[in-house]
Amino acid sequence: MKKTTVLFSVLILLLTFSMGAYAATKYNFTFDGKKQSIDVQVINNQAYVPLNAVTDLFGGKVTYDNKTKTYAVTSNATGTTNTQNGLTQTIGNITVKVDKITQDSDSLKVFVTYINNSKKEAMTGDSLSKIIANGKQYEYDFDFNFARYYDKDVAKAASYIEPGVTESSVIFFKPVSTDKINVVLNAGWESYRFNDVKIQK
Repeated sequence: MKKTTVLFSVLILLLTFSMGAYAATKYNFTFDGKKQSIDVQVINNQAYVPLNAVTDLFGGKVTYDNKTKTYAVTSNATGTTNTQNGLTQTIGNITVKVDKITQDSDSLKVFVTYINNSKKEAMTGDSLSKIIANGKQYEYDFDFNFARYYDKDVAKAASYIEPGVTESSVIFFKPVSTDKINVVLNAGWESYRFNDVKIQK
């Protein structure tokens, strides 16, 4: 996800607070529920924090190469891994795959597969899905979907799936007048984005 982006939206001061002209004040930072008190310097209305302290919040590590004068940050947090290959995207250890998108006069159908390779229960977020077509956003409509999957031979993933489980869903939207759409799916409370996905007729 964008955890690293959120962290580094605060300007990071690589050196310790050795600048005597500026006093450091302790502030509380919370990242993924982990709270830590960090010294912050405010210089010209910009907040500066120690690189090590911020990196610790997401389980990372800071190393310094004196020869090249380079600081390197590596993350050990599995939740920050985000890889995408075509219509398959993995965040942490949860994979979401868009199998295909079809459309007829009744509805547009997004066929999706959820794969939980994590060590804990994972939420599958059919109801948090949405599509973007022709510059307009279409949210999941519960009644529209219920009428098309309930008591019918249509794949519907459980709301939560256990470790090692793979489940599929068909998510319904009203028809759109385009041949490509952007799709936003959700699993494990993370957003999975797929752009310019072709609609099969």
